[in-house]
Amino acid sequence: MAAEHPENDLTSDADYTNLPRPEPRSFDELADEPDPLAVAEANRRSSRQALWFMVAILVSSALYALLLAGFFRFFGTTTDCLRVEFAAWLCTRTQRTVFATTTLIIPFIGMIGCAVIMVRKLKAYVRWRGWMAIFWVMAGNFMIWCINDIQILLTPVLEN
Repeated sequence: MAAEHPENDLTSDADYTNLPRPEPRSFDELADEPDPLAVAEANRRSSRQALWFMVAILVSSALYALLLAGFFRFFGTTTDCLRVEFAAWLCTRTQRTVFATTTLIIPFIGMIGCAVIMVRKLKAYVRWRGWMAIFWVMAGNFMIWCINDIQILLTPVLEN
């Protein structure tokens, strides 16, 4: 028997929430049905893929931001920078604009990509709930980057 609220069921395999496959109408369609063991493996693989997707997007967005800030720190202009700790990382208005606009690209692509993959998994009769969970992580990640980058864009130019 299925749980009344499947989102609260943390113990079962929860594959009953997958989109049900169409019922076979002939013996040939029944013979063409996928092996239940292959379906179970595809469901487990979908969950692993969702976790790796999340890790890849989070790490790549942070790594890109650090590399870009480091590039601006070491190869940017040094005459306009403050001599105080992190104020010298993004010195000019152009550096802050480039940083704030380009660091949003990876989280945005991750969020939209996760949504597309989730719908494709749903339509392929494969486990999609893991992708829905990762979508909310990606949406939160994108919002955090947006808040951070808006603050960077609105920061006034600091004087020496």
